[in-house]
Amino acid sequence: MINVLKSCIFRAMINCKHLKLNRSGQSAVEFMIVTLVVFFFLLFFLSLSFALVLSQYMDYATFMAARTYKAAHGDLPTQRDNAQKVFFAYADRVTATSLVRNVRLDFPNNNGVRAQYELSLFYLPPLFVDQPIPSRILLTSESFLGRDPNTDECFSFFESFASRLRLQMLGEGNDLTRQMEDNGC
Repeated sequence: MINVLKSCIFRAMINCKHLKLNRSGQSAVEFMIVTLVVFFFLLFFLSLSFALVLSQYMDYATFMAARTYKAAHGDLPTQRDNAQKVFFAYADRVTATSLVRNVRLDFPNNNGVRAQYELSLFYLPPLFVDQPIPSRILLTSESFLGRDPNTDECFSFFESFASRLRLQMLGEGNDLTRQMEDNGC
């Protein structure tokens, strides 16, 4: 049995000698396969870096909107309008190029800013597929810096506080909120 197996292997080696001598073009095929793999890895990392940079940019836009929302002096609708203007001043730069889509901005519990948006992960069309592959991811950026009360809200708080304690806060020459060193308003 072993001798038969040895003779089969010997015959196969003799028959394959002519194949071993004809190796022209082998390195070209290997080069093409390796180049294709390297090319797709390069495109993947390029797309990933685009996604990371755009996500960081949208985080910054959300932070700037939250900062404006906190520091804007006025009533609640004015603070929201100012925050939206600042946010979309930043976000319009990337939504105009359709890299970021479906941007939504909201103000949860009046304490901060939340932005949701879709980001395209791959920018090249698929080559061997008839229907496009969905490559968008939904991301959320939040910044909760709080919200400072406006002057009217501050004075109404002090008025309710004074009425509960039966203090004379507002009146002729007896304006306690203006006499305090730091009244928060």
